[in-house]
Amino acid sequence: MNYDMIMLKNAVRMNKSAKILSRELQRLAIQSYDTLHWRDGTMGQVAAMGALTQDISRLRLFWDSVVGALKRISPAERALLVAVYLKCCDKQRLADRFGVSVSTVYRKLFVARKHFCAALQKMGCDEQWFQQNYGDFDWLVRRR
Repeated sequence: MNYDMIMLKNAVRMNKSAKILSRELQRLAIQSYDTLHWRDGTMGQVAAMGALTQDISRLRLFWDSVVGALKRISPAERALLVAVYLKCCDKQRLADRFGVSVSTVYRKLFVARKHFCAALQKMGCDEQWFQQNYGDFDWLVRRR
């Protein structure tokens, strides 16, 4: 499994999801002042907010791991990975913009991914860590 590719391709999605869940947590916290609307009472509120907080923490850990690994590689490699995987730029357009062949872009991308994966592993984010923390996520959802 190329967990490093999954992390790069889904980092933005995980960050957006964390922000959405944070807003939901705020809504629940505000709603908790009015316990008349909560069917399970105070303990139900606490359990719901605890579950949301745990989900937010997992999503933010994912995002922070990607950002941390990107910071550990060279600026040129970081810019290439961000352009291709986080901003979804076309490889042909990148080749045209920098006046290089597409095969050069792919070669540089391969090297950048290798360094990104090494940076993840140095941070303790290896394949086993990924499987333990994010093995239950559905990674087949299409990105827009």
